[in-house]
Amino acid sequence: RKCRDKWREWLVLFKSRIDKDCQESSNPNYKEARLEMQKTSNPVVVPRNHILQRAIDRAELGEYSLARRLLEVFENPYETPPEQWLAERDVGDKGACTVT
Repeated sequence: RKCRDKWREWLVLFKSRIDKDCQESSNPNYKEARLEMQKTSNPVVVPRNHILQRAIDRAELGEYSLARRLLEVFENPYETPPEQWLAERDVGDKGACTVT
């Protein structure tokens, strides 16, 4: 419970900081510009070692389809990949990557 309260306090402070920045900015499109900057700085997909290892293991056996699919997703880490790239049947219980 204590941790949740601390997160809530932080979120309130963070939101007030964003609101203040928006009000003080001379850019009328500040919110959109800020969001765009965040989108280009924080990847949507993050490779996980156990998934990459699974692709390596399959590739060593001559099966490259998972490695190719993961490569395609990770070539554009700032874009949300199509759902079929995260299919559990291909990569395990948790999908190919973490989508933030």
